[in-house]
Amino acid sequence: MIRILLTVLLPMALPATVYFLWFANEHRKAAAAGEPEKVPRLGDVPWFVLASAGIAITAVVLLASTLYSGDEPGATYVPPHLEDGRVVPGTSK
Repeated sequence: MIRILLTVLLPMALPATVYFLWFANEHRKAAAAGEPEKVPRLGDVPWFVLASAGIAITAVVLLASTLYSGDEPGATYVPPHLEDGRVVPGTSK
């Protein structure tokens, strides 16, 4: 579950999270300065750009995790088995 969170959900939500943090900061600054005409509106959220950026970041993360993780090429997988009544986890040799 943590792998899915780190490789799919977090990268997908990153652009929207950064945008909404920026949005909240701009809203706070405009309200503190007393300039209501400069307050950004929530209806102007660039959803297509945020979704596209999230998909692109997720694709990069998944590609990188595929290329830079795992066993050595040509390794042989040894499945879990019993040795002396104990279950030995699967390994690659």
